[in-house]
Amino acid sequence: MVADGSDVLVVRWLAPIVEMAGGGGEVVPFDRGLSGFGRAASELRRRRYAEGVLLTPAFSAAWLMRCGGVRHLRGTATDGRSLLLGDPVAPEALRPYHRVNAYKLLLGQEASGEPRVHPLLPDAARRDQWLATVGPGRPVVGFFPGSNAPARRWPVERFAALVAAVAGRGARAVVMGGASEAGLTARVAAGTPGALDVGGRTDLADLAALLSVCDLVVTNDTGPMHLAGAVGTPTVSLWGPSDPGEVRQLGAPDTRVTGPELPCKPCRRNQCGRRGRGTVLADAHEECMRLIEVETALAAVESALSGGPARA
Repeated sequence: MVADGSDVLVVRWLAPIVEMAGGGGEVVPFDRGLSGFGRAASELRRRRYAEGVLLTPAFSAAWLMRCGGVRHLRGTATDGRSLLLGDPVAPEALRPYHRVNAYKLLLGQEASGEPRVHPLLPDAARRDQWLATVGPGRPVVGFFPGSNAPARRWPVERFAALVAAVAGRGARAVVMGGASEAGLTARVAAGTPGALDVGGRTDLADLAALLSVCDLVVTNDTGPMHLAGAVGTPTVSLWGPSDPGEVRQLGAPDTRVTGPELPCKPCRRNQCGRRGRGTVLADAHEECMRLIEVETALAAVESALSGGPARA
């Protein structure tokens, strides 16, 4: 959420990324939960913002701003919050744009042209620590097997097979994930001797530094995919229900692996609702991700590491 066109109200765990990006305004972090909501509303009232722009589509974002005394709100008319908005924007008006340009449109900025990401410069000391940890002399390939959206996760056993195959070709494999994904990263790294499992061991500033020392990152459509691009690290991205035209990584070369076309793609859903017989497979559930083969992803990794063409 952006207030007054310059200050940024953001959930606390994301604040380091906003601070890293800079921009001149003040970063106002808040905590989730009822008590965090109350403290954030009080801080907004203290600052007396007259206007705010909501980049998130949730009702809770608009309600927080209203409880904080922000009188005029602009944002998408989603999640039943239209009555809270002084300047509602139809979500369909943003659909042709990449998410970056959609945000610019919400902010009243020029939204045409190629979307661009603001480069991030990780902390040098953290970066040096990770360089020492991964060691010299071979390519470093990061893997991010998680996602907050189950429908966007490539099967864990395929990630594990890809890690083993890439490490077997001489790369240093580093498996990353948040605190809630430590079990997942352990499973992915377990079958590969020498694979570095850092699941649950990095905050966002650390993750940015670690991503910046990688030669390549293989990832689902998730936040770290965008963070990798912002610090200049190429990606191999795995796509199922999302639309790359709306949310592709910006900032570094990206090789997209999409699997066969299906009539349901892109559905943009976080949870796959398909059941029964699939278009290609016997089971339709999460068919789009399960149709991506390890061999296809491995070929994309090898091409990216050798400087082969990436699809923008």
